[in-house]
Amino acid sequence: MPTKTLYKKVTIVGVGMMGGSLGMALKKAGLAKEVTGWGRNEEKLKKAQARGAVDNWSLEREAALDGAELLVFATPGEVTSALSQEWMAGAPPGCLITDLCSVKRDLPAALTSLTGPSRYYASSHPMCGSEKSGVEAARSDLFRGRLCFITPVTSTRKRSLREIQSFWQALEMRVVSLAPIRHDRIVAAVSHLPHLLAAALINQVGDRKLLEFTGTGLADLTRIAASDPLLWLEIIRQNRENVARQLDLLTASLTELRKMVAEEDGRRLRSWLQKARLRRRKLSGS
Repeated sequence: MPTKTLYKKVTIVGVGMMGGSLGMALKKAGLAKEVTGWGRNEEKLKKAQARGAVDNWSLEREAALDGAELLVFATPGEVTSALSQEWMAGAPPGCLITDLCSVKRDLPAALTSLTGPSRYYASSHPMCGSEKSGVEAARSDLFRGRLCFITPVTSTRKRSLREIQSFWQALEMRVVSLAPIRHDRIVAAVSHLPHLLAAALINQVGDRKLLEFTGTGLADLTRIAASDPLLWLEIIRQNRENVARQLDLLTASLTELRKMVAEEDGRRLRSWLQKARLRRRKLSGS
C-alpha cells in the first residue's frame, strides 16, 4: 500500500551522505512530492540529482525555500548554527524545521528562539550513518529500523514534536524523546567514545607490516575510524566534557583489565569476558 504523502515540498540543506539518504528515503516512500537540495557546490548538487537524492536543486536560498513545508538542516553543527538565522527567517509560514546534528548542547534552544510565531522547529538526531561521506554513499534504507532521538526544550511547541515524531516514524524509525543534555551524555558513551576507540586501536596497530597480517576482527572493530576526521573533530570538540568523562571511565576499566592480565586472574578475566559476550549478544539480538 502506498505511503501517504506528508509534504508537497521538502528542502534539504546539505545533500551529502545523510541529506542524500534522506532525500532518497523520502522519494522511495512517497512522503514528499518534491525534494529540493541546497548547497554551495553546483557539481555536488548535480551528483545528488543524478543519484535520485533530490528532484531539483538551487544555489539560492530563496528559491530553495519557496513553498517548502519541511526544512531539514543536514549539515554539521557549526554550519547549521551559521545558516539558521537567515534560513529560518525565510522559511514559509507553517514550515516544520529540523536538524540532524549529532551534538545538541545549546542548539535546540537557539534554533527554537528563531522560529517566530508561524514556524515550527524540533531538533532530531537519527542514529545511523556510515564511515563513507558524500552523496555517493547515500542510500534509501539508511533510516529504516534505526533509532532517532528528538531533543525538545521547554519552549518547543507540542505541534513540532507531534509532526517530527510522525515524520521519522513514517520512515520506519524508532523515536525517543529526551533532553539535549541527556542526549549528549548518551551519545558520548555509545557513539563518540567508540569512534575514538576505533581510531586509537588502528593507530596502535598501525605499522604497515602488522596490517598485512590482520583478519576480519580488526577490520570490524575499526571500520568507523575511516570516517571524515574534520567532521569528527567538530563532534568531539562540541561534546568534549562528556567524551572526556567517558575516556576517564575507560581508562579505569583498562587499568583494571591490565591488572587481571598481569596477575593471571583467570576467574575474574573469564567473568569479565562473559559479561562482554552477553552484552554483545543482547546488542545484536542473538
